[in-house]
Amino acid sequence: MRRTAWLCASLLSLGALKGARAQSTHLSDLEQAAPAATGDAVATGAAGAWPALWTVPAAAPSLRGVLVGLEQNEFGSVTTVLAAARFHLGLLWQLQFAQSQVSDVIDPELIAQFPELAGLGVMARIVSIDGVHTLGRATVSAGLRHEYDELLGVQASGVTGRSALCVRLGRRTALAGVVDRAISSDLGTPAGARVQFAVSQEAVISAGRIQLSAGARVGRLRESEISETAYGLEATWSVQDIVSVNASAGSSRISQDPWTWHAAFGVGIELGSLGAHFRYRFRPEGRGASRAVAVTYTRHDAAPPASPPASIARH
Repeated sequence: MRRTAWLCASLLSLGALKGARAQSTHLSDLEQAAPAATGDAVATGAAGAWPALWTVPAAAPSLRGVLVGLEQNEFGSVTTVLAAARFHLGLLWQLQFAQSQVSDVIDPELIAQFPELAGLGVMARIVSIDGVHTLGRATVSAGLRHEYDELLGVQASGVTGRSALCVRLGRRTALAGVVDRAISSDLGTPAGARVQFAVSQEAVISAGRIQLSAGARVGRLRESEISETAYGLEATWSVQDIVSVNASAGSSRISQDPWTWHAAFGVGIELGSLGAHFRYRFRPEGRGASRAVAVTYTRHDAAPPASPPASIARH
């Protein structure tokens, strides 16, 4: 990391990067991050409550509350902060914030020789807002996301539109889909779209509740990105809706490169409206593992009262 940063900083001092305008891999990684309470960002898009909301705002239409998470990568000193809030203001609204920053980008010895490099950094930030509306068993959402990317003094930003659909098939099965498309950007020329879909199945057994989820994501937002395909699987076991244990695994492929894998293990505790979650994620190719924690405050809208019997209604 420092050797790469040293090379980039040296090029920057010569003005070689001044005209660069493309999305960095750091922003791409941030787009695929998810708080500890949400599990795998690809697989859990159709699950209930917090596991699905980060990727599919149309999921869990009765939920409102706040989520705050922190993730620390063991390789590269990358710290990521993630937060989400859901509230009613006419419609149901969802706000999301994610910011990832690399510390110690440039070697102190290099800064001592070139003090002007001290202000350079590597940072990515995403802020989004989505409106959610339910029509029977189907819930739809639409929103906008602002992306900001800073790579050693080179800054770029863009806006992406997002729409999502979640359909409940009975009480135990759900399907979800998301379409993202770049609207305007100096991160690169907008491409066609990126599509994600997921399915979730729940089962109740004597030992608790088991939820199985699977998902896939294909496409790209901008022509400057290398096309990517990703798949994910996740299983969650909940006991009395208090303690949950989940495990996930996934695979992704950039263009024609070989498939790479990732896996994660997490636990969560819910006590009333408050929850605490922990996740340990493994990634290949020397990118190291990461530890993530998240806390949640959750409320659910009251279910509408059942219609009174006809005999009572007549009186």
